[in-house]
Parts: sequence; C-alpha cells; structure tokens
Amino acid sequence: MPRTETTPPKVLDNLRVLIVDDSADTLEMLHRLLELEGAKVSSAGSAVEGLDLAAESDFDVFVSDISMPAMDGFELLRRLRAMPRHERVPVLAMTGFGRAEDAARAQAEGFVSHLAKPVDVDELLAVLQQLPL
Repeated sequence: MPRTETTPPKVLDNLRVLIVDDSADTLEMLHRLLELEGAKVSSAGSAVEGLDLAAESDFDVFVSDISMPAMDGFELLRRLRAMPRHERVPVLAMTGFGRAEDAARAQAEGFVSHLAKPVDVDELLAVLQQLPL
C-alpha cells in the first residue's frame, strides 16, 4: 500500500494579520514567522502606513508596537476602532515596556493582549490561536 504523507494544518491557517512596528528587524521576523504558521500577513513600518493598509483590506487581527514615532499604538488603536470594518478586530500590543502597569494600561485602552519585547514566539502564537474570531 503506498504511503501517503499528510501535511499537518498550519497553526494560523489563513488568519489575516496586519503587523505594525517601526523596527524593520522585528517586522521582518514576525512577518516570516506568522507566514510559516499559515497566516496571510501584511506589514507596516508605521502607524500611518498601517492605517492605510487597514483602510484597503480586512484583517482578522492586528499586532502593533505601542512606542512608535509620529503616532503611537494607542492612537493607532483609537483610529482603527473608528473604522467600521475594524471596530471589533482584536489588537495585540507589543512593547518594550513590560511592567504590570504597562499591561494594565494596554488592556484599559482596548488591546486584547500585551506582549513584552523581545516577543516570545510561543506566547504570541498561543495568543493568536486563542482569539475569538
């Protein structure tokens, strides 16, 4: 009997993700990682660029740095919520500020999760898998 190999489903199969981060290295690493896990990933190097992409396409989740020049992640979140197509899309915060009060502020502002940088890949994947989509 011929042996057939089945490819296990990807962890994030077809999840539409927009990553917003002003660090090119972080952006590239997360983009590649999420694509390897089956996500359909778009990347933006600034909040303004992220808003432009969000205006053009639908996403299942946003992953955003908080500390960015010109417009921070909190303002990005507020503007995303003002877009009817994205008013309920989960937004994950990434930040170099990992104190409990930083996580509490992110949650109070409307982020569904707060991930400290450097981002723990397993934690990020677990959070993405548990999102109610």
